[in-house]
Amino acid sequence: MPETESKKYPPYWAVPFSSYKEVTDFLRELETACILRDRPSDGTVSFGAIARCLQELGRPDRAYRSVHVTGTNGKTSVSRMTAALIQSSGMKVGLYTSPHLGHFLERICINGQPISEQNLLDACNHLKALMDWAGVEMSPFEFLTAAAFFVFREAKVDYAVVEVGIGGRQDATNVIAPEVSVITNVDYDHMETLGDTLEAIAAEKSGIIKPFTPVVCGPMSDGPRSLILSRAEELKAPILLIGQDYDATEFIRIGYQGTCTLRVGDTTWEGITVGSPAAFMAANAAHALAAYDVLRRRGLVATLTGSALRNTFAQIHMPACCEVFSGHPTIVIDGAHNTSSAASLSSTIRSVRDGRRTVLLVSLLREKEIEKIVRCLAGAGADLVIFTRYPDDRAVAPQVLADIWRSCAPISAEIVTDPDDAFHRAVQRAGPQGLVVVTGSLEFGGYCRPLAQAAVSQVVA
Repeated sequence: MPETESKKYPPYWAVPFSSYKEVTDFLRELETACILRDRPSDGTVSFGAIARCLQELGRPDRAYRSVHVTGTNGKTSVSRMTAALIQSSGMKVGLYTSPHLGHFLERICINGQPISEQNLLDACNHLKALMDWAGVEMSPFEFLTAAAFFVFREAKVDYAVVEVGIGGRQDATNVIAPEVSVITNVDYDHMETLGDTLEAIAAEKSGIIKPFTPVVCGPMSDGPRSLILSRAEELKAPILLIGQDYDATEFIRIGYQGTCTLRVGDTTWEGITVGSPAAFMAANAAHALAAYDVLRRRGLVATLTGSALRNTFAQIHMPACCEVFSGHPTIVIDGAHNTSSAASLSSTIRSVRDGRRTVLLVSLLREKEIEKIVRCLAGAGADLVIFTRYPDDRAVAPQVLADIWRSCAPISAEIVTDPDDAFHRAVQRAGPQGLVVVTGSLEFGGYCRPLAQAAVSQVVA
């Protein structure tokens, strides 16, 4: 066989992984290697490795159309909503999000369902064989991103909705050529990576804007918006602004859901149900609908009837995003992990507690704006806060959080170091008629979701 043919694809006679556990062990090894080389293990990359990998795989990311979503808050919700709308139009849709709540497979979905372990194994075996053959070094996020693109091609999806890991400009997902890009908002988060000004953060997020590719742009202050508008103009990318080209208005909370009016251009849809008591979910629905409408106007998806659109939004489930578990007590899980999302959560808590005894259960990661987040949560009007620690290797010591809380709020604070014990303590302290709100990170929310489901199941039984 000529040399050019022998290098066309890596040898696949040796299967690197035979189980899901071997894949997760390998990802941990990649993370350790990144740490030892002082190289980011998250989404930020130099693009050399993932670009070469995708090229050797025959550019799986070009086998389908795509939508790219970034933003400080709401990008997972917007990604889920956009994927659901496209699927409702009759398309087969891949969805790539991060982080996961309970299982790695949640990050890669097809038509709303996580892929199987075998799907992941097949993709990772191809990818690892290629890495060994070509001598490519990758971070865990780069590896998973390439694996997701491979899975989507094998599944013959029509579209992939791809959520940025961190930022945008240097994110591993930024190799795609989307039909439309979405920037949900710009606020303070991941400053150690993205910069410590809103303009610097906006510059990173605007990096997903591609030449001549429409951009949906959510609410933000004048400085970041001006920077994004300038970037879009430079690349001749049409831009749709919330409040101007599309909007979400008239949000009304009904129990633990809400209704709103959505507008895109001259078309208005009234009485759209979103499965969350949080007002910001209406804006997320507007971003998704605006992105969908870009595709519709270009003839790339079918037009949804009003009833189909309403049914789609009403059926979308948003885990750990003001997710409500109705029981005794009621449990709300929200992955608020920065100042703006903590402020939004506090506002939501004030609107839904209805005088009930309310207990906050909080764990925060070390790299966050700890004091500002705690001060935002102190404004929720809770009766008690319990601080715990999860995951143990990345979370702030509960005593540190309690000290901050006591300096800014007269409300009692307790420390329960074990997260499982802390959850059950919060349920006990809230009482059967009370409200427990779990927050601080998506990781902590993911840990507590099975506990909340078990608590509700016991009540039903």
